[in-house]
Parts: sequence; C-alpha cells; structure tokens
Amino acid sequence: MKPDLEYDKNPLPSSKQLIMKRLLLLFAPVALLIVACDGGKKTSDTGKSDFNMDSVRAQISASNAVYGGCFATGDSAAFAACYTSDACISPTGMPKMCGKEAISAFFNQGVKMGVKNIVVTTEELMGGKDGVIETGKYDLQGEGGASWEKGKFIVIWKEENGKWKMHRDIWNSNTPPPPANK
Repeated sequence: MKPDLEYDKNPLPSSKQLIMKRLLLLFAPVALLIVACDGGKKTSDTGKSDFNMDSVRAQISASNAVYGGCFATGDSAAFAACYTSDACISPTGMPKMCGKEAISAFFNQGVKMGVKNIVVTTEELMGGKDGVIETGKYDLQGEGGASWEKGKFIVIWKEENGKWKMHRDIWNSNTPPPPANK
C-alpha cells in the first residue's frame, strides 16, 4: 500500500518554525503599539497632526535665545513678548510677579544691574498640546560673558496666538545662601 503523502507530513513544527512563531507572537504587539501611538503625535479629527514636540522644541529653543539676548540690547518689549499675556514669574528671593508690566519692570532691574545675557540650557521637555514643561539650567552673565550666577529652572509653556510662550517661570540659584547670623 502506498502511503498517503499528506498523512506522512510531520504534524510537529520544526524548531525554526517554533522560533518564528514565538518571535511573531513577541513582536506583533510591539509593532501594533508603535503604529497605534503614531510616533508620539496627537492628531485631530481631520487626521492632521496638531502637536509635534520637535516643532515645539525648536520654538522654545528660539525663544530662549531671544529671551537671554534681550539683556544685551535692552529690549524689554522682546523680553516680555516671550511670555503669555497672563504669565507669572517667581524669581529667587522675590515674590511672584504677574503680567507684562511686572515682567518688564523685572527685566529693567536686570538691565540696570548690568545683566548682559542669560544662557538657557534645556534638559527636559514633556507635555502635549495643552502645555509643555521645560526643565533646565541657566547661566546669568555680565559684561564679556562673565558668569554671575548659575541655577536651575522650571517653565510651563503655553501656546498663545500660534506661538509657544512662557506661562509660568520659576528659578533658583545653585549658590548656597549666606550663613544665618547667630
């Protein structure tokens, strides 16, 4: 009797087939997650992306360069324009200041003290369309780029009229306070 060819096939998968099945089972969910997450971009009902962290990062970087450089030119209007219309700042050792007028007055104090630049280095950005949080460090500089003070900051950025601007800004110095009088 001639054996049935279909019956003679080995019903057990080979070791290569088992490995391939396991890899497929392992990586299929990962691939689905990548596709589902859309690379970290949120999309609107039209399918058009309305938040892109790379674009926001570029806008924040450009704003930080303008912000720090305003001291060299004494441009309080450009400095204040880096903030939202209802922004608040919380400088080291001072009460919170809110609004363009208070922020401009703070800037003018810095210019009178001789501040020439603030170099801002972003260390982390996170968030989404409703707001982005930036953490980083700063270097407050005087004439010739001399470092006066270094510290860290947290800024909450908010989109206003199509531009990302600082909404809440708080910083503090790395310099320890003077010893308490005893």
